[in-house]
Amino acid sequence: MPSKSIPSLARRVSGRRFLASVLSLLCLAAAPAASARSGPRDDGPVYVPVPAVASHQAQLILFRGAAPDADVGKRGLGAHVYVDGEFHGALLPNGWTRLCVAPGDHSIEAYVGDAPLYRGKARPATRVSLEGGKTYFAGAPDQGAAELRPFRRAEAEGVLEGMREQRHLFSRASAVVPCQDRPASASLQ
Repeated sequence: MPSKSIPSLARRVSGRRFLASVLSLLCLAAAPAASARSGPRDDGPVYVPVPAVASHQAQLILFRGAAPDADVGKRGLGAHVYVDGEFHGALLPNGWTRLCVAPGDHSIEAYVGDAPLYRGKARPATRVSLEGGKTYFAGAPDQGAAELRPFRRAEAEGVLEGMREQRHLFSRASAVVPCQDRPASASLQ
């Protein structure tokens, strides 16, 4: 009996080695592609002025500048963005995101280093009233707190120049909907 179990054990061990080898090769093949997308500079296109949004939506362009040199330890941390207490995404330094919601009152906040308490999800504190057909620009904090800093379009677009769109996470915020651009004929009126 032992002579029969030894070959079957050898086949299982060699099968496991084969599987481990295949998995290692797959990981090695995937590593360059994953590392090419890992930084904020590789996530999406460089900012270009966004089109006007449809009148039944409010559009927000949220961005985050470069992390201060003194904040080296938190430089790679994303600013967690929450919409109505639900996670939308994370803004890495020099990144931006575009989101659209229905007009009305919303809680829109960003926190750097809020794990494990996730204050923006647990206790949203900031409310804003957004009008349909309008585009809002806001900067996320470099550290800590929730309030976004509002910007005028011209000032924001100067800051946004060269920033990359953050596309590394999917929004889980139910209030966020795909943006619908205003038809060109409606912009002329």
